[in-house]
Amino acid sequence: MTTDHRDTIRREFGKQAAHFGEAGLTLSNEEYLSWMVGALGAEPHWRVLDVAAGTGHLSRALAPRVAHVTAVDLTPEMLEDGRRQAAKDGIANVTFEEGDAERLPYGDDAFDMVTTRLSFHHFVNARPALSEMVRVCRSAGRVAVIDLLSPDDAALAERYNGYERLRDPSHVRALTRDELTRLIETSGLAIEEAAVRDVQVVTERWLAMTQTPESAAQRIRAALAEEVAGGTPTGMRAVARDGAVGFLHAWAIVIARKT
Repeated sequence: MTTDHRDTIRREFGKQAAHFGEAGLTLSNEEYLSWMVGALGAEPHWRVLDVAAGTGHLSRALAPRVAHVTAVDLTPEMLEDGRRQAAKDGIANVTFEEGDAERLPYGDDAFDMVTTRLSFHHFVNARPALSEMVRVCRSAGRVAVIDLLSPDDAALAERYNGYERLRDPSHVRALTRDELTRLIETSGLAIEEAAVRDVQVVTERWLAMTQTPESAAQRIRAALAEEVAGGTPTGMRAVARDGAVGFLHAWAIVIARKT
């Protein structure tokens, strides 16, 4: 990852941090968090590392089920908000630390489980971060990746990622399901469980969280409205609901064992 892209991530997520705890956002939705935590199957004695943790939604959701969670992220504002939320909720077994996913400040085999949620699409190349996740995970421990998926069709995927970048310049590209599977299987991991589910996104909340400039937001709204009316597909699977236009994200969770 280049220094410029790290700066872009810090800038974009620095301004988003204050919105991460707001109600109604898909990333903080209790149903989706429960789905993830249930799938992870963490054990009470486990030490967990949550990489690119943001404000620690997943870290805090996992905390009651494990011995300790370390939430590491590149953006100080995210970590500060996570500490505040954890203190508010009386969570004492989550530590928030600044660090780069591609150069994790931890020793080999230090954790029983290493997770990352909604981060890979922000990496120019996800392999260095995944390699670091594998390094710090103990032998036979678990590595879990949760992320957006691109459509399988290349043209649709290009359109989809184009709109994601228009909304958030730190977005690079979401992998397809096959690409994510291959990445994990070629990184010293054996996949034990994989699932995909559709997540309904409210367009206006999604745009507000990133403070997308109005000119860009209007382009996205227009494209989604055109798709709903039978026009050019965006790759976002636009849907009309309750008088508003939203869309569907595909979220994948892949849980693998370190071999």
